[in-house]
Amino acid sequence: MLITYFADFVIIKQSLILAFNFNFNFLNLFCMALSNIKNIFPEGSSLKNLIWWLLAFSLFFYGVERMVSAGNNLYNRGLAVSEHTISFSGEGKVKAAPDTARFEAGLVTEGKDSITVQNENSDKINKIIKYLKSRGVVDADIKTSQYNLSPKYDYIKGKTILSGYILNQSLTVTVRDIDKVGEFLDGAVANGANQINSVSMFMDNPEELKAKAREAAIEAARAKAALTASAGSFRLGRLIGFSESSGEEPRIFYEALGKGGGVASSPPQIEPGSQEITIIVNLTYQLR
Repeated sequence: MLITYFADFVIIKQSLILAFNFNFNFLNLFCMALSNIKNIFPEGSSLKNLIWWLLAFSLFFYGVERMVSAGNNLYNRGLAVSEHTISFSGEGKVKAAPDTARFEAGLVTEGKDSITVQNENSDKINKIIKYLKSRGVVDADIKTSQYNLSPKYDYIKGKTILSGYILNQSLTVTVRDIDKVGEFLDGAVANGANQINSVSMFMDNPEELKAKAREAAIEAARAKAALTASAGSFRLGRLIGFSESSGEEPRIFYEALGKGGGVASSPPQIEPGSQEITIIVNLTYQLR
């Protein structure tokens, strides 16, 4: 079995020289030491086998250390290359008219008894809901957004006395036909709502417009990259980074409709205007 050790280590020496760029003189001396063991110790000597294996393990761990060192060098080179990058930003904007509106109709009911207050409030809120449904608003577009029953106290001669209850309830209503927003606001007040807290307008599905804005932003970033590369006399490598941010805000109107119980002589005019979607992209390239 030991006869093949020397031949095997000649092959190992050549492989390690090619793979890890070992020092040639070191390997020659190392392998000569291994081959001379059989001349120093008698055949079958346990000490000879022990020394041979110690030297073999030393060579193995030295090779592993060199391989790890070579890998670290390659990794560090890769990091150095990746540092040679350049980034360009581009902005794309698309404007469109909102196609959906949302408003909040509120109802405040007061009374001496909590049960009476809740029953009276339910009658009024059901009347508002019935009106909205009669005008084509579906159940999914009517949502109770607030329901708060709280006691009301009076302070008489330093004493706190329960005088009744206040119930605040609000409905959030989504209107798909934006031309009917003013009509719905007026109708909600006429049917019992005494607060209209806000009206917002937005695009229900802005993804198509976002895609157009994104395309424009990417083209702007690419054009900036090409112009900069031409002016700076360098070449762009592959695209290695992409990031995106967007911004869009609905138009919001704050109205005092219905406070005090009055009804407007004509529906309020709510102008949707236009909504702008902005996409900003950042492209990162390697430099060649």
